[in-house]
Amino acid sequence: MNFKIRRAAKEDCKDISRMIMDLAIYEKMPDQVKISHEELERDGFCQNPLFESLLSKVAEKQCVRLQLSVLNWNTPSRDFYAAKGAQDLTVTEGWHAIRFDGQNLDNLANEAPKD
Repeated sequence: MNFKIRRAAKEDCKDISRMIMDLAIYEKMPDQVKISHEELERDGFCQNPLFESLLSKVAEKQCVRLQLSVLNWNTPSRDFYAAKGAQDLTVTEGWHAIRFDGQNLDNLANEAPKD
């Protein structure tokens, strides 16, 4: 399969939306997709877009690191990233991803000192 990497166009949003859903299905989380192709068009192709290509800005912004989250069973993706030179921090440094959400995030925020 051959791919050409190029700047996305507004007309690509339906395909981008489909790929997001395909990834979510593969990762067993289709209910987590909360964005439509219309929202991608509106938010990504307006006067001040809310998102843009990260990799195209690496040199300009002098980025030194890109950090990703990958499911532990997603061996094809982990292998792909490793082949590109990525380090698996769980293996090399013992890092674990931690998340607070929902009521637990609210509880944590309520413990913070008030201004």
